[in-house]
Amino acid sequence: MTADLRRIALTVDEPWPGLYFWVLQEENDDAGVYEPIDAADAPAKTYQAALAAGYMALQAAAGASGPRRGELAAPTFISPSFDVAHTTIQ
Repeated sequence: MTADLRRIALTVDEPWPGLYFWVLQEENDDAGVYEPIDAADAPAKTYQAALAAGYMALQAAAGASGPRRGELAAPTFISPSFDVAHTTIQ
């Protein structure tokens, strides 16, 4: 039997004008509640560049059949080295 597919969302955050960060968030046990599991270490200059880099990070975390519970450890969220406390990444 195949392990359940993990529910991971890719979002882009702009904590300061013109600085875009991709963020991967996974749904926790409460349906519809997502928590950050990984994020960009450095900003991208455009929304599109951040989205593309986040998509690459999501692909790297997933196998051929998608990210499955029990097959891969969940990516570890590491807080960026600068303050983004007033954004959606908290």
